[in-house]
Amino acid sequence: MKMNIFHRALFTGLLTLLSFSLHAQDSDNMEFWFVAPDAAEAHEDRPTFLMITTGDKPATVTISMPANSSFEPIDSIIPAYSYWKYDFTTEEQMNLIENAYTSSGTVTKKGIQITSTAPVSAYYQIEGTKIYQREIFTFKGKKALGDEFYMPFQTAYPINNKDDYNNQPYRQIQIVATENDTKVTITPTGDLAIGTTESISAGTQVTRTLQKGETLLWRGHKQETILTGSHIKADKPIAITLFEDCIKGNTSADPIGDQLVPVDKLGKNYIVVKGYSEYNSTHDPAVQDHALILAVKDGTEVTWNGQTETLNAGESWSIPLGDKDHQPQAYYISATEPVYCMHQSAAGTEIGGALMPSLYSISGRRITFIKGKIEEVNAMFLVFRKSANSGFTMDGASIPSFNPVDIGFDDWQYAKVNLVTDPTKEQVCTIENSKGAFALGYFNGTKSGSSLYGYLSAFGTFSFGGDTIYHCGDSYQFDAPYALEYKWTVPEGVVNPGNISTFETTKSGPYTLEVNQDPYEITDETYLKLQNFNHILGAPEQLLQEKPYNFSIELNPQNDKDNYYPAAYEWKFFDSEDTGGTPVVTSTERVVNVAYSSSGRKTIELTVWNQDANCDTVITRTITVLDKSEGVVLYWRPDTKDHDWNNVDNWAKDPEGNHPIAVVPADYTKVYLPGKAANYPSLTEENTDWSHYGQPEADEIVFRYGSELHYQHKLKYNKAYINYNWGYYGDSPASGQQPGLSWENGVILKRNIWHALAAPLKRMASGDFSLGGYPFSWQNMFEVNVAGGIVPEGGFPHGLATNDIPLEENNNAIAVKMAGYESGKVGYKDQTNLEGLKGVIEIPYFGSDSLKAHYTAHSYDVLAKKSYFYYFDTKTLKVLNSPLGSMNRAGEAYRFVYETEQNELPAGGTYEMPLNTGDMGATLEVMVGNPFLAPIDAQSFADANTSAIVFDQGFKLLSEDGLTWEQKSFESDTIPAWKAFIVTLSGSGVSSLSFPLEATVFRTAQVSNHTRSSNNTNLANDALSLHILKAGVESGNCAILQNNRNTDNTEIRKMILPEGHQAPEIFFISSGGDLSYLVRNLEQDEKEVAIGVKTSDTHSRLTLEFRNVAAFTAATGAKATLVDKHLNVRQDLVHSPVYRFTQQASGLDKQYVDKNRFVLQLGGETGTIGQEDPEEGINIMYGSGILKVTSDENIDAVSVYDIYGRIVFSTRSVGLTQYIHPVALQGKLFLVRVKTTSGKVKVKKIMGY
Repeated sequence: MKMNIFHRALFTGLLTLLSFSLHAQDSDNMEFWFVAPDAAEAHEDRPTFLMITTGDKPATVTISMPANSSFEPIDSIIPAYSYWKYDFTTEEQMNLIENAYTSSGTVTKKGIQITSTAPVSAYYQIEGTKIYQREIFTFKGKKALGDEFYMPFQTAYPINNKDDYNNQPYRQIQIVATENDTKVTITPTGDLAIGTTESISAGTQVTRTLQKGETLLWRGHKQETILTGSHIKADKPIAITLFEDCIKGNTSADPIGDQLVPVDKLGKNYIVVKGYSEYNSTHDPAVQDHALILAVKDGTEVTWNGQTETLNAGESWSIPLGDKDHQPQAYYISATEPVYCMHQSAAGTEIGGALMPSLYSISGRRITFIKGKIEEVNAMFLVFRKSANSGFTMDGASIPSFNPVDIGFDDWQYAKVNLVTDPTKEQVCTIENSKGAFALGYFNGTKSGSSLYGYLSAFGTFSFGGDTIYHCGDSYQFDAPYALEYKWTVPEGVVNPGNISTFETTKSGPYTLEVNQDPYEITDETYLKLQNFNHILGAPEQLLQEKPYNFSIELNPQNDKDNYYPAAYEWKFFDSEDTGGTPVVTSTERVVNVAYSSSGRKTIELTVWNQDANCDTVITRTITVLDKSEGVVLYWRPDTKDHDWNNVDNWAKDPEGNHPIAVVPADYTKVYLPGKAANYPSLTEENTDWSHYGQPEADEIVFRYGSELHYQHKLKYNKAYINYNWGYYGDSPASGQQPGLSWENGVILKRNIWHALAAPLKRMASGDFSLGGYPFSWQNMFEVNVAGGIVPEGGFPHGLATNDIPLEENNNAIAVKMAGYESGKVGYKDQTNLEGLKGVIEIPYFGSDSLKAHYTAHSYDVLAKKSYFYYFDTKTLKVLNSPLGSMNRAGEAYRFVYETEQNELPAGGTYEMPLNTGDMGATLEVMVGNPFLAPIDAQSFADANTSAIVFDQGFKLLSEDGLTWEQKSFESDTIPAWKAFIVTLSGSGVSSLSFPLEATVFRTAQVSNHTRSSNNTNLANDALSLHILKAGVESGNCAILQNNRNTDNTEIRKMILPEGHQAPEIFFISSGGDLSYLVRNLEQDEKEVAIGVKTSDTHSRLTLEFRNVAAFTAATGAKATLVDKHLNVRQDLVHSPVYRFTQQASGLDKQYVDKNRFVLQLGGETGTIGQEDPEEGINIMYGSGILKVTSDENIDAVSVYDIYGRIVFSTRSVGLTQYIHPVALQGKLFLVRVKTTSGKVKVKKIMGY
């Protein structure tokens, strides 16, 4: 088996873990700010590390220090349910990130920013090498940012400043600014240090100004300084780290720290689950659990265990909760106003501390973390409603030793769960609850070393998990956090009257929830996207052996706007029906090119992951691979319904199409195109689907007379043959009659009349139509007969001088007449050679042993690669040995005439036909052959030869009876395949004519003639016409833009009707934007003309085609440029008058019209596809499969489009100044569009790898 696939693997290095990681309930956090405190170096302050954990989505994460140029940003791609640990170990690294205790009162540049492309959780850990100094700081994300804080330092334990600690431990307030020019004011409750010697007295307000990423430390002037209740305000969002170094419990010295939340994220109700402290009254201070409650409003009443204290703002109550052996094991604490709750517990006497989440914060149903390696105390504390106590699982199984206990407040419960751990490694652990939300605290420590303690829960007040919720399935259950009242608003603005916390829906759209979380009344909105795996699998029922196929999948074929999502894929191709073995080909691309080297039944398995909703499905297909012999010869069926070469329904094993075969030609297939077919193939991607079988191909192709192949230059082939069919008589010829038989029922050229024929292959000779007199044939030159309009035999009065004249030197044209059967008449009565050929002259024939017997006036020298042409006596039909003509020809004779000597397409996509004008008369008329085996759009031909031909003279075709020249118009007619035609040159010096390969535009005659007749009768010759095509076929009327700057032309309005919205329509729009025109006048000094496109079809590729651009430009003096405002693409219509696109659903009005996307600009600037928008402040970079966008303001949306305007990747509501995401873009041009939250837009072209 062979395959053609490009696959790039991304690797992420993960370091050995020394503690635990978490995935918090706050599932929409993709940005974090933090400042690392300065732990006492004398008490083992290193190493430290950042731990970042993903949930159900992979993420690209960046760690940076925006204000510190010495820190190079670091990127990492983290898989789903995984983690990234970044260590700080060296002196240089520690000095770079720690905000030194000696810098109190000084603005520094220590702020750490973490950004991610998907929700993650993060924390910072101090990991003293001798485990004496351990603590974690759980990051609160956006809930950590605010403008007012109070400092809830515990008051139960002093700082342990032993002599060998070198006066390094202090209470620290570490502040980081997230925006420039942030003013931060502190009102301390104790004396603050300034540097190492000076101080500020308690109660003195101090203000500092910080820039984005800058930091500020305030610490106590002395080790015993108490800063509990210190008040901090800022005029822009800041984040604060609380840190107490080396607090004394018994003889221990342990750090306590956490990241705080501002006062507007606090609650009034808390549940504190006690830890593992051991009280000993002989020790001072004796260690037990404590809860520090800090008020932020005057007159706050705090109640605990039947006791009530009244506190003013900044005042606190340190509540002793007893040790692990004293009941109860959990307490409910309430307040009349929001308060801070800081809990201290211990493993024995080794103290750890954590900021507690309020009950209003409890909203998550799944928390992922990594269990630490310490076995002595390894536990989690769960807090939940009673209705959820049977819904817990750990790693998909029930939780061992799970014993829920009532707390005594409402229906709340808790559970303390001891965790089994492996001391040699950290283990990922996922706790889920199918019936309700919960909070989770994690405690890990040892009685002889240190403890770390943190809550892995959401903090602050209610908010949905994100601006958008992605969910696999037909329904989704909203589950709101604890609140007093609920009010839901569902799509279409309907209000659900029920006061319920849980709401199930089956509809995508916007949802709003209003909750009363006393004292906060909060409203939040999210957009729910219910998603599925509806798809179209690009896999054939059967396939020829060794025929490559692009296996693919198209998700969301219904174009449900809410069912688009980034997906990951894993293909497995097996060499039999059995999927138990090893696949012979695998791929992770959406499209994979595979060709099977053996025949038989083959199974394909595809796994698809929805990376937004984190779900997957497996799709299986079994196909039949046919033996190579089945595809050696294929016939285009006469009854085809479309023009798609790669449509398996269009091929058969016989000329009549009675034995269809559901395959398409391979590179070893000989293809026959019939003389009569309902439709003929067109090889453009609008008509032939290249997406699966790729470029149309064949080994050999035979054109029966009358067949057509549109855009034949797109065919990959080795040899081509053309057949001129004169019919044959069989056993019963009738004298003076036309032949009654035709090979394969093909189209017949009539006998005894002249035919002006084209010669579309290289090295065709004048003698190729000679059959040695069996029967006679005449090959003559064209000469104008001015008199009478009748073209008798004298219209071609002179035969070609010899039989070896290359028809390429005769304008690819020849006049041929073939004798019919007449009894008793030499040259007519004996039809032996033509009868032996069944009436078909196939060219080239010189290489065929089976045909040479019928070409008695020709022989071929294989070694010399030369054809010899003989003459014969017209009375006796005896072959004469003299004179003798010859022509060198070999493999090139099987190639199309427009190709170069290297069998390549001509430069610029235009074939320049050299003209032979030697016998041209005074009328300057010449006969030229159509070089294509397809009709030529006459207007396109004329546009390409404006200086070479007389346009008004049109062109002439010989009538089917060979008697008259039929006058044709370039504007309204088509130059047929197989025929020669007459044009009038503009002068005797014209030496060539141009034939654009793309001039073989396929159109239906009815539409084409209708629009062009309008052109002829009503419009000026310098008008610009605009056409819209779907699947290569023109749709509706064309739109006309007239030059009205020098004349007064009539305009025609366009009526926009609601019906028929599937078929595309095109029109110009008035300068005021309120009127639509089929025919519109260009106004004086008008520089832009809007274009309207009407269609509800947002899936098909459409084509805009501009005509008469050169004449319009010459008349108006304006360069015409098409602007696609959706993709920000500009295209110069002089050089590229065709533009392909896909209608965007987001731009349509109620009548399925997009009036805002396309604009025709008229000016002097040259447009360039992919021209970059000059918007400053946005940078777009792509390399090694990673798309990186940075901006000087928050990014709203990032989208990637292919060159047809189809969306490849999109994300909304980024909300960060940096966005990094892996995107696999292969081998062509793509456009990246970035929009910021302020509406600023930039588009840049990038090349896939």
